[in-house]
Amino acid sequence: MKKLFIALFLPALLISCAPSEKKEIQTTSTQEKITDWARPGSQGKMTGAYFVYTNELSVTDTLLSANSSQAMMTQIHESYTTEDGLAGMREIKEITVAPNEQLILQKGGLHVMLMNLKQDITTTDFVDVELTFSQAGKVQLSLPVLSSN
Repeated sequence: MKKLFIALFLPALLISCAPSEKKEIQTTSTQEKITDWARPGSQGKMTGAYFVYTNELSVTDTLLSANSSQAMMTQIHESYTTEDGLAGMREIKEITVAPNEQLILQKGGLHVMLMNLKQDITTTDFVDVELTFSQAGKVQLSLPVLSSN
């Protein structure tokens, strides 16, 4: 079953991870409880990180990149569904966040994808993510690893 899943999902993932251009997010609130967290992952594989970031500046800011020392490659991704009902992910190069608005990264939407993990990440660990914004500069996050959320 696992091999079938990999055979079906991996090609779609690779095709759908084409970079997308700048994205403007207009999210002001959510009724769901969102916590900052990351999924467990195995060395050489990938995992996701999720959190809420509030732009506390008086100007619009742009998320330019994400980085984690625990992965060979770190990107901001967007999950989407095609008209045919197929799920995919694609890289988002930049995200603008208006003053006092929240950037919500969650399962099934925008998220940080950590690829080619340097070591196993378990529920006893934290995932460190560094975000780089055009105005706020570097923002450090330390996200607990949870089995599900």
